[in-house]
Amino acid sequence: MLGIIPTGKQEEVLALPAEGHIVVLGTAGSGKTTIALLRAQHLAHLPSTNQVLLVTFNRALVEYMRGISNSWSEKLVVENYHRFARGYLNSMGEMPRWNGILDPDEKEYYIEQAVEMLKKQNHSESTLQRPKAFFVDEITYIEQFGFEDYISYFHAERIGRRSANVKRENRKWIFEVYKKYIELREQAGQKYDWDDLALHTYCALQKDKSERRYTHIIVDEGQDFSPMMIKSLVEAVADGGSFTFFGDVAQQIYGSRLSWRDSGIHVDKIWRFDMNYRNPAAIIDFAKDITKSVYWRQNNDMIEAAAHIAEGPKPVLVKFTCGQHEIDWIVKMVISKGKTSSTVIVCRSRADIDLFRCLLNNNSCDATEIDKKTPGYANTKTVYLTTFHAAKGLEFDNVFIPFLSNDKFPSPEAMGNAVSEEDVYADEIKLLYVAATRSKYGLYMSYSGTLSLLFPKDAGSYDFQDEADVI
Repeated sequence: MLGIIPTGKQEEVLALPAEGHIVVLGTAGSGKTTIALLRAQHLAHLPSTNQVLLVTFNRALVEYMRGISNSWSEKLVVENYHRFARGYLNSMGEMPRWNGILDPDEKEYYIEQAVEMLKKQNHSESTLQRPKAFFVDEITYIEQFGFEDYISYFHAERIGRRSANVKRENRKWIFEVYKKYIELREQAGQKYDWDDLALHTYCALQKDKSERRYTHIIVDEGQDFSPMMIKSLVEAVADGGSFTFFGDVAQQIYGSRLSWRDSGIHVDKIWRFDMNYRNPAAIIDFAKDITKSVYWRQNNDMIEAAAHIAEGPKPVLVKFTCGQHEIDWIVKMVISKGKTSSTVIVCRSRADIDLFRCLLNNNSCDATEIDKKTPGYANTKTVYLTTFHAAKGLEFDNVFIPFLSNDKFPSPEAMGNAVSEEDVYADEIKLLYVAATRSKYGLYMSYSGTLSLLFPKDAGSYDFQDEADVI
């Protein structure tokens, strides 16, 4: 199907029984996505299978999976989590015709309104004086763990919540804000937000006694799923079927900082992929240096590459005297390399993508933006544009990461909206790790001004160059 022959542990995972729960943790470049797809196809061809669901977090990765497969079983469904949840709720008559899902800005608005209403009734309560970002973050935590009542929230351990320090006796006020938010949201005709869609899906599945559609469900990039997302998917598996989880905690980039261990998965053995098939040794060494940063949160589930098969040059960091010189160099370089290899610019913002697209077009280079509509990319010799988040799970011959200055990375927007700087640093440094490990050969990083504090500047795993060395 993919022209890939599984070896070692990959082959063993493919041959595992088609029942129960299976957890596979792997390093970047270890072939998790490929093996997830191969296992899905294998299970889809079993006579006892009704249908197989292969689900991932973002839509770009769904399209990538479809693009790298030259055959597709009619029994296999590949989609992102929210499409699965909306489809299921719609089948149960629980999805309003007008969608009924709040966007993030609307969610913030109703939470802020809820806080203001409670402040008027409780002038002296200090908990209610905390910033809006705190309440948004804490309510998202409540939703992702599925705390449906105050008692369960009160007794919950603060998993992944080090920075959002809340005394147990003050949690009642946060839960009051949560309840008021739900009330205001429903009054406006909005039944869900994107973070509690999984909770409602899980609850509906628990009440649903009909035969399950999927005999087997496989999750790719599972580290980015909330506990309720995983619980709902486990609940959606037919009796006698299987649930397989593929993940890499080093690439947990959607800010949840939650663990698959809190998600209703029960296993006796964890399969670990530590062979890196994608990245050259030099890039693996650079990625390891990123994980040694004081801003990196260590996790016992992280898998470090023990071996590799690819070779390539050291990553390069170039310092420019100004941003315009940096941009001009990147445009020239990617056009040149895009003629003979798959080459991507990984951007932190939508504005950066628009900037490079315009400049590339002006130089007769029709760059392809990676999004949910992009078919079969990464195998084509051309220039791509993507965000850090949409690059997850993909690979390219050459990767360019611009604007690694301290005023742009970490993102000022992320810093402004965060509950704590500590959380922002922990999330943003993983973005750098993900972007760097997309490369199959060359990695080119650049900045002007002051280098980001998240960059491992004292490491010996990359070559440093000044503007004069490259122009």
